Amino acid sequence: MKMRNFTREKLQTNGYALGAFVASGSAMNCECLGINGLDFILIDAEHAQTDTETIVDMVRASELYGMSAFVRVYDPNDFPQMSRLLDVGVHGLMVPMVETPEQARAITDAVKFPPLGRRGANGGRGPRWGKYENYPQQANETLYTIMQCETRLGVENIQAICQTPGLDCVFIGTADLSQNLGCAPNDPAVNTAVEQVLAACRQYGITPGIVAGTAEAALARIRQGFQLVTCMNDQVFFRQESEKRIQAVRNAL
Repeated sequence: MKMRNFTREKLQTNGYALGAFVASGSAMNCECLGINGLDFILIDAEHAQTDTETIVDMVRASELYGMSAFVRVYDPNDFPQMSRLLDVGVHGLMVPMVETPEQARAITDAVKFPPLGRRGANGGRGPRWGKYENYPQQANETLYTIMQCETRLGVENIQAICQTPGLDCVFIGTADLSQNLGCAPNDPAVNTAVEQVLAACRQYGITPGIVAGTAEAALARIRQGFQLVTCMNDQVFFRQESEKRIQAVRNAL
């Protein structure tokens, strides 16, 4: 039995992959997004309440429709949590606040099996209870490792970070980056940092990713050269769109 990485396949076919942050902890929301043809989701375990058992249900719902389910972890130094999430079958991890090549190497060391890393052997859902043939090799080749660049130091070290063996994608969190730089998200300093990260990714063959909150913003980022792009957060989308619907009725009355 062979593993698949739906996002790698979409990148090869289309040149980009479109996704969403899922902060609701809802497997049904994941299923709806999959039905609608989304390429990947980022299950938020950094800023949301989602627990491991719920994550497994969200991953299963995503797999029904060929949609990758990645998890953004809370602690960039919690290597046991990263390994455990891979053990229960997530398709890859997003690690926030990666700032140095040493930190990046420690992350890949935790999520890759020997000889690339030190992840421990297991017989759980990740390897499908032994059904995946030569699981360590397949996992090293298939599971996706995303590191977020969200600080001035991360931008300064981006050339070295992009040379980390086993790194697949550098994903820019523009809100945290602008906050760390001490300026507004549309400040020229943020745009300069974004272009610096994008250039480093291109130079070293790393997939460049970035957050976007609207269809228009996502389209602009894809045209700019970003390949892993989000277009919504499910909870924010629900709050905004439900408000429009409610106000439309009230205003008409």
